[in-house]
Amino acid sequence: MRLAAIAALVAATAVPAAQPTDAREQLLKLEKEWTVAESKHDVTALQRILDDRFVATLGDKTVDKEAFIKLFAAGDVDPTESATLTYEAVIIDGDAAVLVGTDSAHGTRAGAAYTAVYKYTATYISRHGRWQALAEHIVKVPKAQ
Repeated sequence: MRLAAIAALVAATAVPAAQPTDAREQLLKLEKEWTVAESKHDVTALQRILDDRFVATLGDKTVDKEAFIKLFAAGDVDPTESATLTYEAVIIDGDAAVLVGTDSAHGTRAGAAYTAVYKYTATYISRHGRWQALAEHIVKVPKAQ
């Protein structure tokens, strides 16, 4: 009888295993999709990922969804381009989320390899069970002297 009571208590207080469809995992997956869409100039994916009211601050410039997509769809696709995302904060509150991270980009420009590091804050909203990017603020980190 005592073992049954303990087993019931453990079952009632056990933390359920994280589901792969939880909000955090969905957002991190979407971040990767967004990064790939930018590097591959995938307009269709960017249209899906960015909310219609999306706005971005890129350095000293603010752009809407249309201008952002045009910016990232321009030019040739660099087959050497890659990015590594690291996160300092993933905050989820109901249907809103904020991700703060670093994007270390690598590629080739004019035949020369480059690395650029950016700090960013992305704001997401969830509607009808689907996350979309609502805003992003991104700045290039100056190279160490």
